[in-house]
Amino acid sequence: MYLKMIKKAGASVLAAAITLNGAVVGAAGVSAADQEVTRYEWEDAEFTGTGGVKEDKDASGGKYFYLESNSDTATLKVTVPSTGMYKLTIGYNAAFGEKIQNLYVNGVDQGQLSFTSKTWTELNCGAVKLNEGENEVMIKSSWGWTNFDYLIVEPAQLGKIEAKQTTPVDKLATKETKSLMSYLAGVYGKNIISGQQEIYKYGPHDMEYEFEYLNDTTGHYPAIRGFDYGNFTCPAFGSDDGSTERVISWVKEKNGIATSSWHLNVPNKMEDFTIGSKIDWSATSYTAKDNDFMPSKVYVEGTKENQYYEQALKTLAAEFKKLEEAGVPLIWRPLHEAEGGGGENGSWFWWGKEGSEVYKKLWRYTYDKLVNEYGCHNLIWEWNSYNYETSANWYPGDEYVDIIGYDKYNCTDWSSGSAVLKHNDSAISSTFYGIMEKYDHQKMVSMAENDCFSTVDNLTAEKAGWLYFCTWYDGGSADNNFLTNPVFNTKEDTIAMYQSDYCITLDELPKDLYSKESGNDEDEYTVTLWGDADCDGFVKMNDAVLVMQSISNGDRFGLEGTDEHHLTPQGAANADCYDPGSKITPMDANSIQKFLLNQISEFPEKASE
Repeated sequence: MYLKMIKKAGASVLAAAITLNGAVVGAAGVSAADQEVTRYEWEDAEFTGTGGVKEDKDASGGKYFYLESNSDTATLKVTVPSTGMYKLTIGYNAAFGEKIQNLYVNGVDQGQLSFTSKTWTELNCGAVKLNEGENEVMIKSSWGWTNFDYLIVEPAQLGKIEAKQTTPVDKLATKETKSLMSYLAGVYGKNIISGQQEIYKYGPHDMEYEFEYLNDTTGHYPAIRGFDYGNFTCPAFGSDDGSTERVISWVKEKNGIATSSWHLNVPNKMEDFTIGSKIDWSATSYTAKDNDFMPSKVYVEGTKENQYYEQALKTLAAEFKKLEEAGVPLIWRPLHEAEGGGGENGSWFWWGKEGSEVYKKLWRYTYDKLVNEYGCHNLIWEWNSYNYETSANWYPGDEYVDIIGYDKYNCTDWSSGSAVLKHNDSAISSTFYGIMEKYDHQKMVSMAENDCFSTVDNLTAEKAGWLYFCTWYDGGSADNNFLTNPVFNTKEDTIAMYQSDYCITLDELPKDLYSKESGNDEDEYTVTLWGDADCDGFVKMNDAVLVMQSISNGDRFGLEGTDEHHLTPQGAANADCYDPGSKITPMDANSIQKFLLNQISEFPEKASE
C-alpha cells in the first residue's frame, strides 16, 4: 500500500502511538484468549421509573426486567480486568413490537439500539470502551415497553479497518473521481478528514461564517465542504443559489473536497399542484407527514410524482455536468436518513415514508437516471445507514453505493419528549463497528453529519475509524449551533482536533488530489487491494475463480489472455496475496477463499504463517 500524506509536525510519533488499523484487538495489553466472557442479569440492575422485575420461565433464571415508560432506566455495574474494547450483547424480547432505547456506558450516550424480536433473542450492541475495574452500562428508555433478560460482556474482536473498495461503483467514473476515491481509500483507518457543512444561502448568517470561525480559531480550514442542491433543483420554487459555482471554487481554487446532500422539497398537495408552475416554499416540505407526495409513484411514468422528480433530476444533472466539465468530482449523498427513527414506518422524510422496498427502488432509479441516462460520471455515491437491527433492509446494494455514512446527533436527548442538551464527545465506536459488520466490511464508513465530532483521544482509544466528519452548520439558536455551542464542540476540542496529526485539514490535502488514478503503480497513494483479481473494487469468490482460470487456461485468462475478463497487471498484483513476490499459484486462490470464510483476518498471507 502506497500512501501520500502531508502531516503536521510529530506525525510519526502519533502513528506509533495508535494502532487504528489493527486486525484483531482485545482489551489493552491482554489477549482475547486470556479474558473471560461475563454474564449479568438485568433483574439485578439498579432501576428508576415505573418498570420492574417480572417472571418468565423462558427467561434466563426465570426473571427479567421490564422497561416500561420513557423515564425508566436500568443500570448494571460490570467489571473488566483491563481498559480496552469490549463487545456487549443483550438478551431481550420486544413483546409489544419494535422499540428503540438508548445505550449509555459510564454516563455517556453511545447511541440508539432497536429491539425488534417478539421472542427471547440476543442483540449484538457492538464494541465499547470499558475501563479497568468497575463500569456502568445503562439502558435508558426512549420508547419503553421492552423486556431485558441479560447482558454479556466479552473482549471485542474488531475487524480490520481497510478500504475493500478503492474505485467508484460507476465503471465510467471520471479520472478525477477515481483519483478522489483512491485517496479516500488510502487514508481510511489511518486518519479522519475534517469537514464542515455550509449554511443555506438565505440563512441567519454569512455562508463563510463557519469556515472563517474554524480558520480563526484553529489556523486551518476543513478539508471537506458540505453543500446542498435541494433549493436549487426544487421544481416548485427553486432558483440558482450559486451552489455549482461554490463547489467548483472549493475544489478548483481551494483544492478541497466537496460533498452534497439533497433536501428536495415537494408540494404539500400534489392534487392542487400544476407541473411547471411555481408556488411559495411554505406550500412545500421534505418531511414524511406534511405532504401527500408518494415515492412509489416517482418511477411510474406519467404520474405527477414522476414528472416532478424528472424535472428535479434534469436540473440536477445539468449542474453535475458543469462540475464534470470543470474536472470536479462530488461525494453525492441524496435521499439521506431514510429509515429515520427506525423500522418501516420511522422515516422523517418523504423519500422513506413508504418503507424500505419502495425506498430502495427510488435510490436505484435515481442512480440509473443520473449515471446511465444523463451520464453523470463524477459522483461518489454515499448512502446513509443507522445501526438498528432493521437498517440493512434499506440498503440499495453494493453496486449502487460507494461509501456508507452515519449522521451523529447524540448530544440531544429527546426521550422526555423535549430536547435536553448534554455534551457527548464519545466516538460511538459501537455504531461504527456495528455498521461495518452490517455491510460485511465492504464499504468505507463516514460520519456524514454530526453535532459533536468527538475528540482525537476518544477516536483513537475506541479505534473508531470514521473516514471523515462533517459538522452541520450553526442554525442561529443554542440548540442547533452545532459548531460553536460548547455543548456540542468546545473551542478547546475544536483546536485540538484541527491541530492534531490525526485530523486532515484543507492545507494537508495532496496538491495532485485529482490527477491520480487507482491501479497505476506510479501513484503515490494507490491502494493495492489484496485478493481483488478482477479489479472490481471487491474481494469475492469470482477472484479465486479468475486466479485458477489464469493458471489452468493462461492463453485465455492469463496476463496476455484473449478473454475480455483476463487477468490484468494490476489484477495480478492484487491476486498475489499468498507469499507476495512469488508467482500466481493455487495458494493465492486458496488464500482468497480462506479470507472470505473468515479463516484468516487480513491479507497478505505469508507462507511462514
